[in-house]
Amino acid sequence: MNLVYFVILVGVLIFVHELGHFTWAKLFGVKVETFSLGFGPTLASFKWGDTVYRVGALPLGGYVRMLGESPRDYVKPEDRPRSFFAQAVWRRVIIVLAGPAMNLFFPLALFFLVTLGADALLTPAEVGSVRPGMPADGLLLPGDRVVAVNGQPVSTFSAVSHIVRQHPGDLVVFEVERERADDAGHGERQRYVEVLLAAPGESPRIPELGVVERVGLVGISPASPLPVVGVTSPASVAARSGIRTFDRILGLGGTRIDELRQTRRPLDVHSLVPVTLLRPERVEGALGGLVELDVYRPHFTSLVVPPGDGDPLHRVGLESAATYVSRVQRGSAEHQLGLRPGDRIIAVDEHVVRVWADVVDLLGSHEVADHHIVWRRGDRLHEGTLVLPRVQGTTPHGEIYDRVVIGVDGFRPVTILPAVPPDSQLAYAARVAVDETRRMVELTLYSLLRLFQGRITVKSIGGPISVYEETGRAARAGASDYLRLMAFVSVNLGILNLLPIPMLDGGHLLFFLIETVMRRPISRRRREQAGLVGLVLLLLMMAIAFKNDIERLWPDTPESSSAP
Repeated sequence: MNLVYFVILVGVLIFVHELGHFTWAKLFGVKVETFSLGFGPTLASFKWGDTVYRVGALPLGGYVRMLGESPRDYVKPEDRPRSFFAQAVWRRVIIVLAGPAMNLFFPLALFFLVTLGADALLTPAEVGSVRPGMPADGLLLPGDRVVAVNGQPVSTFSAVSHIVRQHPGDLVVFEVERERADDAGHGERQRYVEVLLAAPGESPRIPELGVVERVGLVGISPASPLPVVGVTSPASVAARSGIRTFDRILGLGGTRIDELRQTRRPLDVHSLVPVTLLRPERVEGALGGLVELDVYRPHFTSLVVPPGDGDPLHRVGLESAATYVSRVQRGSAEHQLGLRPGDRIIAVDEHVVRVWADVVDLLGSHEVADHHIVWRRGDRLHEGTLVLPRVQGTTPHGEIYDRVVIGVDGFRPVTILPAVPPDSQLAYAARVAVDETRRMVELTLYSLLRLFQGRITVKSIGGPISVYEETGRAARAGASDYLRLMAFVSVNLGILNLLPIPMLDGGHLLFFLIETVMRRPISRRRREQAGLVGLVLLLLMMAIAFKNDIERLWPDTPESSSAP
């Protein structure tokens, strides 16, 4: 079946490409002699009007033959007005450009159909958490429902993010609904307007190639952190009650707890508070050691809340586990420095960290090689200099990378509100189609640019064998994956055909440009010489692609030898 899926994919894309040439040639009155899918011996053919429609035995190409397309063609005097080279240059440009253009527009239809048939569900426009130190800190609150941004109504979080990202360094006006409790404890939603200055930041634009873009950020997320706690001291009330770091609070005094901020009222009202919690316990050797598995077991205890002022959570010795270390890779730089699971990272390079994202951002900085770390274990503070190792390599897309290796992880489970359907499935599908097609076009263009720059190795170039293998995998995964692959190959086909190489559409466009500048057609001899150069270049590219395909399928393996 892989062969069938491959032939369908190639056949559809070639048909779409040649249909572009064919349609505009017909519209301009050019005589189309042959419309062929595939090369080689004819499997089937018929003639309709002036055109012979045929299917060739080799499905790896196709062509539209127009009257007078080749300098060697003999054209009868009465047919000259209908020949290709008798057309004005602008008409020839459109006819040639129509093929690649069809390949670039075809993915719009594919992505539209895929998205339309997927019954998309989106995250509602509600604030789940606010990152400390970001513009939204102190202005927007968890639970706020965003109804408009810069006057544009929004119903999904992706719509909120899309607007904010477009305004780095600009003021952004949020209109939100916020629940306020009256004196009787009844809540009602009131509307507020908050003006934020979106902080400029970087966000991945093409993550496969490490391309980033400048975007606006305000520091909100739809994810609400679960009430996972850290124990501040082994001598605290919480520690003496049996509570441990990374316990997840389920209830306090009969009150359900979904967020850490909900713990303050039960602890303030009562001096003795029953606690229901879940405790993660590691299952050693799960699935033969293939995975790390934690099982959550229920535990029950009670807290005696000491009298006093301030946050009752701190009085019992609890805090958010946001900057507590949950895992340290054995042998890593962090392990050698002395960091262990359960430690709380206080500061990195004299910057106080309040969420785990701060730790990752500071340690992942390319500007600093050595990091000064301050952490707490129990009641004692520790500090040291962390020198992270760097690793170089090549991504699956051929991008050469150089990055630091971070050997610690935090533990911050979150919950997200139930997803909702978009307001308009058609509008959403159209937006996704445009965004996905744009992303694929950018990925292809950046890949070519970095290939010429030497930042991507030529070993990343794939040929028909790679497409054949990927087609089989995508088809087995389902229709959605298959159509996405078809869209990606279509974009690549369209862009590669625009390269200024003789024998490709881009080569013809280059000739038309030269003809326009010189005000006379290029001689037949020059065209033939350029065509020979183009053929050599294409054969060289195909040879590299086939070589890479073969090496991927049958990689060299060193001969093994055993000691006597």
